[in-house]
Amino acid sequence: MFVKPYSPDKLWSAQEYLAWESAQEFKNELIDKRVWLMLGAGLRHASISTNLILIFHPFFEERDFTPLGSRTCLQIDPESTFVYPDFMLFAGTPQEHFRFNQCFFKDPTVVFEILSPSTEDMDRGRKKELYLQMESLQSYLLISQEEPLIEAYLREDDAWGYAEYAGLDATLVIPAPNCEIPLSEIYQRVNFADA
Repeated sequence: MFVKPYSPDKLWSAQEYLAWESAQEFKNELIDKRVWLMLGAGLRHASISTNLILIFHPFFEERDFTPLGSRTCLQIDPESTFVYPDFMLFAGTPQEHFRFNQCFFKDPTVVFEILSPSTEDMDRGRKKELYLQMESLQSYLLISQEEPLIEAYLREDDAWGYAEYAGLDATLVIPAPNCEIPLSEIYQRVNFADA
């Protein structure tokens, strides 16, 4: 994924952003009232994203969790921040919300971000701060494209813990929805040779 600021000196209201975003062909994020253009993903990113969809698709029936992909807009702050995480899990069936014909969701249980050179600082920095403030969120997972490595921020009561899962033999543990996923499945068909 490649990201760059759009009119970096302008602060956007949520109303301006949502009205503008609903007419755009490609997705754009609003973070702290600044718009960021999301300019596509490479093969490794797309492969990981597809694997997540295939892995978690059965969870709706089996565990009453709804998986939603990267075309799904998430409201973090109603006045300043709307983002498109790479993948999310919601407990039950999430409610659709609309403003200015723009659909968005609230209150995910798990958020995944697939790290890219242009998004890594934001995913580890400001977006992480914003995600970890969400009351509904139980896990924030950062997935490397460069090697089989997942960094997990996991809510433990009222505090956040940290764990790393490295190597294709490792197994990612996500407390809610109480699952264990081998990294070999998340990274299936991902070629690290050109990393």
